[in-house]
Amino acid sequence: MINNVNVADVIDRQNIGALQVRAFLLCAAVLFVDGFDIQGITYVAPAISHAWQLPRGAFGPTFSAGLFGMTLGGLLLAPLADRIGRRRVIIVSCVTFGLFTMATTFVRSLDTLLALRFLTGLGLGSALPNAIGLASEYAPHRRRGSIVMFISSGVSLGSIAAGLVAARLISTIGWQAVFVAGGVLPLLLAAVLWRWLPESIRFAALLPARQAEAKRLLRDIAPQLPPDHEIDLQSGDASQSTASVRDLLRDKLGRSTALIWIAFFMSFLNLFLAINWLPTSLHASGFTVAQAAMIASMYHAGGVVGTFGCGVLMDRFGAPAILIFAFLLGGVGFYTFAMTPVLPQWTTTLLLMATGVGVIAAQVGMLTLASMTYPVEIRATGLGWALGVGRVGSILGPAIGGLMLSTGLDARHLYLFCIVPAFVGAIAIALLRWRATPPSPRLVPAA
Repeated sequence: MINNVNVADVIDRQNIGALQVRAFLLCAAVLFVDGFDIQGITYVAPAISHAWQLPRGAFGPTFSAGLFGMTLGGLLLAPLADRIGRRRVIIVSCVTFGLFTMATTFVRSLDTLLALRFLTGLGLGSALPNAIGLASEYAPHRRRGSIVMFISSGVSLGSIAAGLVAARLISTIGWQAVFVAGGVLPLLLAAVLWRWLPESIRFAALLPARQAEAKRLLRDIAPQLPPDHEIDLQSGDASQSTASVRDLLRDKLGRSTALIWIAFFMSFLNLFLAINWLPTSLHASGFTVAQAAMIASMYHAGGVVGTFGCGVLMDRFGAPAILIFAFLLGGVGFYTFAMTPVLPQWTTTLLLMATGVGVIAAQVGMLTLASMTYPVEIRATGLGWALGVGRVGSILGPAIGGLMLSTGLDARHLYLFCIVPAFVGAIAIALLRWRATPPSPRLVPAA
């Protein structure tokens, strides 16, 4: 007799085991090196500008080029995981952005740096949604919010590490040291992932050819299952051979997708305008390059605190309410930073840490919400497109910042612009919470 076994039901009923912990930690490591390489360029920008005698705001196109590459990586490369598996795409992505980051150490012109940042972004953009998607598929539903927030905090931790490396090494070894570290780390991690990262059980269960692999992985979580020949695995989501953006816009899911895209766009516009120009703005305000890197890294430390705190609260109170609060907190923080006269280093640090709690928690929380909204067979596509739409905002953010700074605007007043995206994002989440129709029964329960 053949027993139908629902993979999602098994994962939801079982306690978290060693296989899941390993998957969570490795996915967090992917996001750590992702965050390191995303933010490394922002910390070294003041030093490169000084060395190459560039005008203020000249790095705007370079910042945007890297983020444009991340956009294409999220839109075009990340969805490949719905066809060939999360594991393969994650490993190839790490190798890609590791090699191009290492190559950045040899650049001698802004045009070459721009091209390499674009190519690096392709790998960065495809790694992030698939690491989050794989982790969410190993997480029981009752803990998914806090687990995905924990995984996603790897981006902020990597950003902090990049700031600490920059603060210590730029003045002694040179700005190239940041890119050496940013290249070596993902290449070493790729070797570890090849050996230890498991494929998503839910994805493997969708494919008849990979049923044996799915059964082996699921047995690590639930050893009490009947023998392999007596069970037939089902992923818990409707199966389909391909996934496309049309699937994200069909029926009741379309309204949720539209609101998620708006919130992603606003969150990323705010996040990347702030973090790309924060070291430069702080340096223009009178802080040294090392001090600016240290303060900016503490902004990300506030994001880590916000990420963990909001993850716990999201499991208790639901994602929408916590995301609305995070968006509004970020807006208030930006207003305070922009309108307050230059303060001592530690006072400025505390203010920006509080702002980072809201801004970064909102962005990471959006990833959590999206991963809980889309079913497994289109999850990588859903996350990839949400991140892709968000990346459009991330491209515009640094470009807007560079344009505004090139006009001679006070470096701190730049952040008054960030108030608008914060409030629009909060409104989009409020509409998702209160007005959107309930999700289709084929979805993992979400907002």
